[in-house]
Amino acid sequence: MAGRKQIAVAVLALLLLLPSFVLGSREDIARIRGDAFRLPIDCVAVPDSPGSAEVRIPAPPEGWPAWAQAIVVLDTPPGLVRLRRGEEVRCGLAHDARSTDSRFRAGVGAVFSAAPGSREPIIVTAPRLDTGSHGLTIRYGDPAPVQREDTLRFAVRMGGLAVVFAMLLSALLVFAGARDRIAGMFVLAGSAMALWLAVRSGFAAWPRPWLPGEEAMHLALQLLPVPGFGGLWYVALAYGRADRVLPRLYRTRHLVFLLAALVAGQWWLGGPEPTVFWRGFAFLLLLAMLAVGIACWRAGQPGGRAVVLALAPQLLVLGPLYGTLLRAWHAETLILGLAWYTVVMTLALSLRMGALARQRDRMKALAERDPLTGLPNRRAMAPVLPRRIDEAQALGKPLALVFVDLDRFKQVNDTHGHAVGDEVLVEVGRRLASQLRGGDMVARHGGEEFVMLVPGADAAEAAAVAERLRSLLAETPVETAAGALPVTASFGYAVLRPGDPGGSAGVAALLARADAALYRAKQSGRNRVEGDAG
Repeated sequence: MAGRKQIAVAVLALLLLLPSFVLGSREDIARIRGDAFRLPIDCVAVPDSPGSAEVRIPAPPEGWPAWAQAIVVLDTPPGLVRLRRGEEVRCGLAHDARSTDSRFRAGVGAVFSAAPGSREPIIVTAPRLDTGSHGLTIRYGDPAPVQREDTLRFAVRMGGLAVVFAMLLSALLVFAGARDRIAGMFVLAGSAMALWLAVRSGFAAWPRPWLPGEEAMHLALQLLPVPGFGGLWYVALAYGRADRVLPRLYRTRHLVFLLAALVAGQWWLGGPEPTVFWRGFAFLLLLAMLAVGIACWRAGQPGGRAVVLALAPQLLVLGPLYGTLLRAWHAETLILGLAWYTVVMTLALSLRMGALARQRDRMKALAERDPLTGLPNRRAMAPVLPRRIDEAQALGKPLALVFVDLDRFKQVNDTHGHAVGDEVLVEVGRRLASQLRGGDMVARHGGEEFVMLVPGADAAEAAAVAERLRSLLAETPVETAAGALPVTASFGYAVLRPGDPGGSAGVAALLARADAALYRAKQSGRNRVEGDAG
């Protein structure tokens, strides 16, 4: 039945797709008209953003060369960026790439015409030169190298954020599938930090603003670190298993949310903008997370090693090298650092989910496996029986169920002890399992009783299987610590009838008939096979 449904769905899908092939346009050229857009900016009349500062780039001692000069302003907060040399004025909104020179993608740039020998400085007016978190970068010189570097910066930012969002999507799938709180907090923290870096680097302005306007982007710069930093601290403590190593510190897993919220909240009360504090806050938090990871790692927790591996490269971004080697590329290194963190932690979370799945499977196997004989137990057999009965009825095939009960097993325990009795049960289970065909199943039903499921067997075949097993047990004594002991068993079998119900009702009927047949075998002298009387 399931196969027919799949075929029907496939045929329906083909019928739905067929018109696109038969009735589709014969032209091979797709014409897509772009949306008309005009963002008028009067570079002279538009006022500077609040808090803007001016930077003068003086001409070389010999004056500007006789060819054009390019300049690009990077990593500015949202607002107006104005570029001027003499009478030439260019400008653009750092939070809306549609207003900027399309030759520059990583920032607001312009190319000034040649003015050989001119000594007029290039004047840059941009929002906030440095607030602890924001550092302005101005790249200028011959157009070719400036534009190549601008393209490289843009590619690095795009690639880094693409990796971040891909990893976050993977972690989101882990969270959706397992409802794992660590994965959920990781997605929250990673998303907040990714969006913060996108706004901070100007990437959120391309190709058009991700957020509605300058105020929204400015607000995002101030507030996104709250869930970002708070989530990072939570993940470091929870994934590193600080609850086992540093239980008192683990209780602070929500504290950084509060501290970051207080830093952001003082802005609403008239204090300085939170961006003044975020870099120092991030550096101290990074040191604390690394210390937690190292402590958990040394205590034997593999999660601590993952935390250290994910966070250690961030020291290059936030540490002493920030002001020397990486200062001019700090936005790119921040994005690449976040990409590294998300890759390592996503892999770690995936491995954790795999380990949890394997642990769950082991626990399920233990719960459905008889610890003495190694055979499936009654719990394992319970879901199999109704499914096999329904399959047999749907396909019109026979099915048999065989009960096996050891004769006078209590005497073995009373005479030789339970340890010897366990040896007998193990050997009987081994002999029964050795006779299984493909699709057969044997389980320990409880005590000295076993049950066998024999799909495809009618009454004659079930009787032959039971007789073969009876002989296998009766003809060869079981070797135990008390010597060789003769062991016999009684067998009762029942076969599925055409009028039997399906599902659990069919299981109950089949078990009742097999149990009745076993009872007749016991009453008739034991060590024999009896079948369904019906």
